[in-house]
Amino acid sequence: MDPTMLREYENKLAAWLAQGYQLLADDVDGELRLTVHFVSRDGAVGSEREQEFWPMTAEIVELLNDNGITISRALAGPRPWAGPHPEDL
Repeated sequence: MDPTMLREYENKLAAWLAQGYQLLADDVDGELRLTVHFVSRDGAVGSEREQEFWPMTAEIVELLNDNGITISRALAGPRPWAGPHPEDL
């Protein structure tokens, strides 16, 4: 991955985490869908939510893993086999 693009993703992720946003990452047919969610604390009204698609590259996967964000495979696409994903065994 281009180092400049990777830095952009790193900066965006760092900004979200610094602001207290929660992130969910889903593998959607080989692409990452990040759901960024913020809910006000202490009973205050307001929440924000946005979704972005990021490329599924080794650098992005490592970046998410290093920041404690697990990638869900529940939406990874049709499974041509019965039972759990082979990588989960």
